[in-house]
Amino acid sequence: MSPTQTESGKAFEYALALAISKASGAQLIQDLTCIDAKLYFQASDSAEQKSMEKAATKASSFLCSNDSNFRLAQSAVFQKDFAGQKGDVRDIIVILSDNQQIGLSAKNNHEALKHSRLSDKIDFGQKWSNCPVSDDYWKMVTPTFQEMRNLKSRNTLFRDISDKENKFYLPILIAFEDEFRSLCEIHGSKFISNVFHYLIGNFDFYKVMYLRRQNTVQVQPFNLNGTLGWGQKWKLPSKIDSIKRGDRSRSTLIVSFEGGWQISFRLHNATSRVEPSLKFDINFVSMPPYATGNQMPI
Repeated sequence: MSPTQTESGKAFEYALALAISKASGAQLIQDLTCIDAKLYFQASDSAEQKSMEKAATKASSFLCSNDSNFRLAQSAVFQKDFAGQKGDVRDIIVILSDNQQIGLSAKNNHEALKHSRLSDKIDFGQKWSNCPVSDDYWKMVTPTFQEMRNLKSRNTLFRDISDKENKFYLPILIAFEDEFRSLCEIHGSKFISNVFHYLIGNFDFYKVMYLRRQNTVQVQPFNLNGTLGWGQKWKLPSKIDSIKRGDRSRSTLIVSFEGGWQISFRLHNATSRVEPSLKFDINFVSMPPYATGNQMPI
C-alpha cells in the first residue's frame, strides 16, 4: 500500500532532521515526535529512503554552507503538530548557542501553502486577517451552503451532482472574489500583510521541498522578518494589481499583487460526500526572483 501524503511527509521530515543534524553538528532530540517520524521513514521502501536521504543531505549541505548561523547549532527538535494552529508552520527547529532559532519546513511532493475552508459559518476575513467579512458576503454564500447542507442530509455524493462547478464552486468563488477585493480596498496593506502572515506563518524558516518526480530538492527562504542568514528579506505587497479566474476557471482564482507576487486559490470538495463547506488549495504562482530559492538535482 502506498504511503499517504502525511506519512511520506513525516518520513521526509525525519530524513531532513537527521541530515541537518549531521551537517551542522546539532544534537537531534529523540522525543516522541522524532520517534514517530523515524518510524514513518523506516516504513518507506528502501529506494525511497535513499532518495529522501540524498535530497535531505543536498539541502542540508547547501544551507550549512550558505547560512553561517548553522555554525552555532546546538540541537535540533521536531515541532509539535499543534504549533501550526498558532501560526508556526516550522517542522524542525535548530536551536543555536545564542538561543536563537532556525526553522525548517519539510515538504514531500507538496507545495500548498494552506488548505483553508470556506462555509457559511467561517468568517475567512476575521480568521485570516482580523478584518471581518461584510453582510453582503454572508448573503451571497449562505444560500449555496444551505443547499449543500440539504444534500448532506440525504447523504448525497459530490460525484452524483451534475455540473457541481457551476452550482457550487462558482457562486462561492465569485462571492470570495468580491469580498477579497472589498477587504483590500477597505483595509489596504493591513489586510494584505495579515493574509500573507496567515498563509506563511509568523516565523521565518527555510522551506525544503523534495520533488521526487523531478528528482530535485528545492530550498526556499521564507524571510518575512529578515532573521535568516541566507536570502533577502521579503518586501510584502501593500496592494493588489488584479483578481481574475484562472483560464476562465469555475474553481480557481488568481490574485496578483504588486512586486511580482501572485497567489492561486483553488476550490474543491474535501470529502466524497456533500457537506456544507469547500476547501481551498492555496499556492504561490509567482514570486519576486529573490524569494524563489535554489533548486538542485539529487
